[in-house]
Amino acid sequence: MTESLFDTKFNSEPTTGSTVPNFKNQSNDDSNQQQEPQQQQQQDPQQQQQTKEEFDQLPSTQLPSLDDDSNNSALINYRVLVSAKEAGCLIGQNGQVIDSIRDETNTKAGISKLQPGSHERILTVSGTLDDSSKALSFFAQALVNSNIEAQNFYSYFPLKQLSSIPNIIGETTVLRLLVPNSQMGTLIGSKGIRIQQIQTTCNISMIASKSFLPGSNERLVELQGTVDNLYDSLRIISRCLIEDFSSIVGTNYYIPRGYNYNSRSFNKKSSNYSNNNHYNNNNHHNQNGPVTSASVSFANDIVGALIGKNGSRIQGVRKVSGATIAISDETEGKSERIFTITGTPHAVEKAKDLLYHNLEREEQRRAEASANN
Repeated sequence: MTESLFDTKFNSEPTTGSTVPNFKNQSNDDSNQQQEPQQQQQQDPQQQQQTKEEFDQLPSTQLPSLDDDSNNSALINYRVLVSAKEAGCLIGQNGQVIDSIRDETNTKAGISKLQPGSHERILTVSGTLDDSSKALSFFAQALVNSNIEAQNFYSYFPLKQLSSIPNIIGETTVLRLLVPNSQMGTLIGSKGIRIQQIQTTCNISMIASKSFLPGSNERLVELQGTVDNLYDSLRIISRCLIEDFSSIVGTNYYIPRGYNYNSRSFNKKSSNYSNNNHYNNNNHHNQNGPVTSASVSFANDIVGALIGKNGSRIQGVRKVSGATIAISDETEGKSERIFTITGTPHAVEKAKDLLYHNLEREEQRRAEASANN
């Protein structure tokens, strides 16, 4: 076993004397805003008239007890969304961090490869309920130790932080759990009672996304707090999820695909452009055909790289494709800018391919630079 990189001694007792922010009031407000309104609307009058004693006996209201050891040997698999920058911190130099966590917690852990055009990777952790909770807490400790503020760097879902509470450098961090929608009921509880109890008991912020992640039926559950408090909450969450583990059959899991996949797939479904991606560079400038246009959106932080120094890259795309490209101004409150491409169908498709090619190169360059830091 490698020497421990972590000095955190986890226990289930509440921490005292902490200087971390009190999440109880604000996080409850945030979680209530994020939860589906239908969950409250579906309560019939008879249920609303139940006494507190009757309500406490309903399924999925009381949190499972940590003293119940009936599921101690049960295995659970966690999927956690991380940014490319966070992934580098969790892997460590020559895999030192992730290897140490595997050894210390007796779990299996891995991080998916970075897909071209994507900032996202998936951390997977498998093991017993408490071992997996401890492993995730160690990963949280690695994020705290790194002093990065990646959660606030992104302005778009699903990497954008759901909570409005900023992290305290060196003390608190965020974990983005990916949870099948079929298990959200057992985690949220009737009338949201469980998610509220977890926040109050463990002094964390816990917010569930309203929408599914693209192409899946998974939802994001964001946990924010100190490492010790995250560990306490994860032990409880593990026991909630294991109660309904059979419901995950048939889950469509989220796979990060990046701008290249999402933008091209959308535009080819909604446009009458040719799907032929092979071009003859000697004659495409002379092609005759109807003039058409397409709009493609790119994140603000990538637009500068697509334009290039003094407009060199975008001018190259215009020259090679024969299409005209107009770029919208940056608008306050919007995280993307729109590229409007006009020309023959062939020229428009060529321009899009060149833009996506430049995007992939830039994303790869940033990922490599982040991994080396």
